[in-house]
Amino acid sequence: MRNSILIIALLLSTFLYPQNHSDTADQMIDKMCSDLKQTEDLSDSLRIESINNKFILPYLTQFSDSERQDKIDHLYFRFQKRCQYFRDYLQKTDPVKSDNWVRLNVRPNITISESEINKFKNNSEFYYLEYDGDKKTIVKTDNTFWIETFPNGTNSKLYYKWIGKNKFELEFIESNNNIKKNFSKKEDRYIYEIINKENNFYWILLEAPNEIVKFKLFVGK
Repeated sequence: MRNSILIIALLLSTFLYPQNHSDTADQMIDKMCSDLKQTEDLSDSLRIESINNKFILPYLTQFSDSERQDKIDHLYFRFQKRCQYFRDYLQKTDPVKSDNWVRLNVRPNITISESEINKFKNNSEFYYLEYDGDKKTIVKTDNTFWIETFPNGTNSKLYYKWIGKNKFELEFIESNNNIKKNFSKKEDRYIYEIINKENNFYWILLEAPNEIVKFKLFVGK
């Protein structure tokens, strides 16, 4: 499996909740994850080689040469979404380098005020920075949709609704972005929690059973 820089879009997808467990590729990916866990005592190169030989190469033989790159992309991105051990591997080989994204050891205190949440809700344009801090993903919202425009001009469309005082949910609809469309399936959901506001940005919490991450969501574009 090829190496790749862990970009912001990948980290975001870490916290999507899988909705469809019947998909054949997802079932194989879950087995790949189990294999990665069981080979923790081996070197990283041997662990990845094991996954290649047991799962990926046999799987790809059923597809034509023209189809294989799309299948590789799908497996690679979905593997990051569904497997904590693969995400840990990526974090170790290419850790996040920006203070715009922070992995936490403990859950932070929520200090956002009601007035600050109301200001958030009244904003329709945001952006976040990739892990290297060089490029923006633009976000436009209304009462129904959350539209992301990535640095390469591609887009994702999600449903947007509030599910608590400081929590909102995004439900994936569609995307023409190669990463997002391979990570997410229709009806997959993101859960965001606003921690606090500083200057022109909000700290947003992403939480999973074995991971806690916060990132900066800036106001404007």
